[in-house]
Amino acid sequence: MAAPSVVPALIPTVGSTSPDLQSILDINRAAYDMLAGTYKGTAEARQENAKKWLTQRLPEITASGHPTALDVGCADGTHSRVLSALGYTVTGIDFSARMISAARELMDDPTLPNKPSLLHGEFLAGRYVDEDGTDAPLDGARFDLVLATAFVHLFPPEADDDAVRKVLSHVAPGGTALLSTTAALSNRQGLEMKAGAGGQVARRWRNHYTLEYFVWLVREAARDVYGTKVPVQPWVVVDPDAEGKLWVDVVVTRPA
Repeated sequence: MAAPSVVPALIPTVGSTSPDLQSILDINRAAYDMLAGTYKGTAEARQENAKKWLTQRLPEITASGHPTALDVGCADGTHSRVLSALGYTVTGIDFSARMISAARELMDDPTLPNKPSLLHGEFLAGRYVDEDGTDAPLDGARFDLVLATAFVHLFPPEADDDAVRKVLSHVAPGGTALLSTTAALSNRQGLEMKAGAGGQVARRWRNHYTLEYFVWLVREAARDVYGTKVPVQPWVVVDPDAEGKLWVDVVVTRPA
């Protein structure tokens, strides 16, 4: 899907290369495997921030009943845990084996009433295994809430469009998707370094989107997946843990 002329296309960062999709997935997987251990020290604070953020962004998130949620790119499971504590039956997926291991450790808590199901696998391929190594397909599965935080920007152009479409395809009729990324002044892409909380640094692929581009990306994907124009609500949020860092949250409701 090509961006309209009024929305700048993604451009390579200076000095970056453009490896193929499989190479990018391998690079990113290695990066998050390496950084997984650094997430533990900040997990408690991130859970508190996540609860405030989710309940503010989606006031209906505390509704009664037995809703289901899919946490795409769940990392160490902080969002999955929050959703579970709010009453959701949660499935969390991540392509990093070490991140999934960290998430399972986070859920090892007798006070958690409804532990998430955590699956290891690559999202676009759609192949997952559970803790026992048993295949756990999600083809055709629909959820009341699908969360994709800091996820879509890890895919190169064209693949990021596929990722958004697949996120939206997992939303049940009448359900909601929440996608977020950081807000940039200009669109750019490439391999760059990510620092972990423990001082480790890993190379990964990263897209940076302007607010306009990211909203357009989600809106176009929603229209294609649902076959009609649907409301797409964006917000810009200040990161509580990083001065000057802004996030774009986009909420999409699938027609009932």
